[in-house]
Amino acid sequence: LVTFLLGLTLVNFGYGEATRTVTDGLDRQVSLSGNPERVVTTDVPTTEIALDLGLDERLVGVPDLIKHLSYVPELQEKAKKKKKVGKFKMSLEKVAGSSPDLIIIGASSQKGAIKKLEELGATVYAAGSKSISDVKEAILDIGYLTGTKSRAQEIVGKMVYKEVRLKEAVRRLDAKKKVFYTFTDSMYTTGGNTFLGEALELAGLNNVFSGLSGYKKVATEEIIRKNPELILATKDMGLTKEGFKTRVGLKGVQAVEEGNIIFLSQGEDSMINQAGTKIVVGAINLFEKVYDKGLSL
Repeated sequence: LVTFLLGLTLVNFGYGEATRTVTDGLDRQVSLSGNPERVVTTDVPTTEIALDLGLDERLVGVPDLIKHLSYVPELQEKAKKKKKVGKFKMSLEKVAGSSPDLIIIGASSQKGAIKKLEELGATVYAAGSKSISDVKEAILDIGYLTGTKSRAQEIVGKMVYKEVRLKEAVRRLDAKKKVFYTFTDSMYTTGGNTFLGEALELAGLNNVFSGLSGYKKVATEEIIRKNPELILATKDMGLTKEGFKTRVGLKGVQAVEEGNIIFLSQGEDSMINQAGTKIVVGAINLFEKVYDKGLSL
């Protein structure tokens, strides 16, 4: 199954061509001749992808926010040693100073910088992240452009295999839990049409706000009306189980009254919040944590 799926994905890549061309997450045709020797990544997920592909020696610039790679310590340590090119907003001066051949950006958050980055004389690839399928495609594209296609196929093959095994485990559940997920104390959540929303679904959870589009702040009254049986939050939000009742005002919600609130560590949360190579592993970890079931892989 994995070999077949990868064959379908890679069939049009034309590996024998001197010039490699892919379509990035913004439907742009991106071409490179030869392997890029100096690569800059400008957000955490693309940094994770580049390092997991083995581009450590060619990576000359990464974003400052590498603390969000805590769930892959070996990659985080490598990223710490690299030149930093800015936080959410990259520094064009620092990027230019890295003399990159290839700049890998996030399609959704950094597309506005493409024109200025191209003026630096570098090739720019925008990695899509609307869905888990986008993430896999980005891994394969970046692997192809950088001459690390075998490693890219290996990573995506493992992702597909783990997805299949996780879906089998979810099908064996008696019932899926109704969950409200939030990553800020102001109750921002995700709809079902994001890679994070897909990760929650993959973990066997019924997101009570799956009908939303994208990421939105939801009102207390809406959460009460949805009445989730489980709340997923992050430890660094500054909230406690009691705080959801008193500060947020969710008294009467089943999850709050029964104390069914799970606070995820930064690493646990980042794994499903980053459109990188470990997102399926993050979904597996979440499934195991919520349902207290080990998944043998």
